[in-house]
Amino acid sequence: MVAAATSAWAQPASQAAQPLTRTELLGAVERALPLLERARQDVAIAEGELREARGAFDLSFKASATTVRGFYDSERVSGRLEQPLATLGITTYGGYRLGRGVFAPYDGKSGTLSEGEFSGGLNLPLLRNRATDARRAAQQVTELGVEVASRGLDKARLSYFKQALSEYWDWVGAGQQTRVARDLLALAEARDQQLADAIALGQIPPVERTDNRRAILQRRSALFLAERQLQMKAIDLSLFLRAIDGSPERPGEQRLPELPGPSGQTEPDEVESIRRALERRPELMALRLKRQQQEAELRLAENTVLPTLDLFSELSRDVGSGPASRAGEGFEAGVIFQVPFQRRKATGKVLQVRGKLATVDQDLRWAEDEIRAEVQDAISALRAARVVLDVVTEELTVARELESLERDRFTLGDSTQFLVNLREVATADAALREVRARADQQKALVAVEAATGQLLDAGPRP
Repeated sequence: MVAAATSAWAQPASQAAQPLTRTELLGAVERALPLLERARQDVAIAEGELREARGAFDLSFKASATTVRGFYDSERVSGRLEQPLATLGITTYGGYRLGRGVFAPYDGKSGTLSEGEFSGGLNLPLLRNRATDARRAAQQVTELGVEVASRGLDKARLSYFKQALSEYWDWVGAGQQTRVARDLLALAEARDQQLADAIALGQIPPVERTDNRRAILQRRSALFLAERQLQMKAIDLSLFLRAIDGSPERPGEQRLPELPGPSGQTEPDEVESIRRALERRPELMALRLKRQQQEAELRLAENTVLPTLDLFSELSRDVGSGPASRAGEGFEAGVIFQVPFQRRKATGKVLQVRGKLATVDQDLRWAEDEIRAEVQDAISALRAARVVLDVVTEELTVARELESLERDRFTLGDSTQFLVNLREVATADAALREVRARADQQKALVAVEAATGQLLDAGPRP
C-alpha cells in the first residue's frame, strides 16, 4: 500500500529538483494568478475612465451649412473650433462663417463680406466654474480613481501573497511530518531482523518480534496518512504555484526545503509596526484617496451653489468686398449673469456629498482600528509561536534522550520492545509537534509582514 501511494505521488522527471523558495512562489503568484489579473483589469478600467474624462478637454469642431429660399434668398456656411482649458475654466474658440444673399433686417448680422468672417474669442467664468467645474472635477476624480484601483491591486497582492505563503509553510510542514513518519517506520523495519536473530539465539521471546511487527503495520498506516496530507497540501499550493503557461503546478516532495528552526530575530516593536501599517496598508491608502475624491465632489457641489457670472469677448474680421458696414475689425465683450433663486438642486447635492464624505471618514477610522488590532494580534501570535517552539524543542531533546536510554536498557535485557516502541512513538509525537511549531512560527512571521504591509516588498513587481 505504501509503495502504491509513493508511486502515485511521483512527479514528472522534467520538474526541477531545486527546493521551492518563497521568492519563486511569489513570483508565480505575481505572474499568473488569475485573481491578480482580474485586479489588474480594474486598474485598466480606471485608466479608461480617466482617458474618457480627459476627453472633455478635447478640441472640438462644429460646422453647419444652410440654404434659404423665399422672399429672402441666402446661403450660410459656418465652422468653429472650440478648446476648453483646465486653467480657470476658460473656453477658447476660433471660427469662420460666410453669409451670402439677402437677409431680413433683423437677421442682418448673418451677412459677411465676400470672403467671409474670421473670429476668435474666449469665455472666462468669474464665479461658478472658476475654481472647478464638471470637466476638471471629473478628471481629478478619475485620476484618483486610477490610484484607488492601484491600491486595490496592492491589497489583492498582499492578500494572495499571505495565502500563498500560508499554504507554502503548511506544505513544508506536511513534508517534514512525512519524513518523521518515514523515519519512525524505518526504525521498526530495521529492528525486525535484529529481533529475529535474537529470537533464534534464544535471547528474547518471540512475542517481542510480534509486537514489533504490529508497530510496523501501525507506522505504515501513519506514513500513508502523512503522505496523503502532503499531497493535499501540495494540491492546495498548486493554486498559487503556476507554470510558465499559467497552469497550476503541483510541487513534488523533492522540492521541499528545510523548515527553519527558532528565529533569532528580535520581537517586532508594536508601536513602530502599527505606525508602519497605518502608512503602508493599501486599503487605508485607498480610503484616503476616496476621501480626496469626495472632497473634489464637494468642491464641485459647492461650485453649483454659486451664481453664474461669465465674461466673454470676441474679435472678428471680415475680408473681401461688400457693404462698408461689414468691413474692418469688430470687438464684442460682455458678461452673463444667472442664478436660480431657490437652488434646491445645488444645496441638496452639497448635503449628499457631505454625507458621503462623513461615511468615508468613519470607514477610514474603522479600518485603522481593524489594522491596529490585526498588527497587535499578529505580534501576539508570533510571540506565542516562538515560546511554544522553544518548549517543544526542549521536549524533543528530552524525548530523544529517554528513547536512547530505553533502547540501551532493552539491549541489556532490562526492558521490552513494547516500552521501546512507546519511547519511539513519544519522540515522534514530539518531533511532529516541533514541526508544527516551526511551521506556525513561519506563518506568524508572514502574518506580521502582511499586517504591516512589508509583504508587498517580498514579491516582484510585474
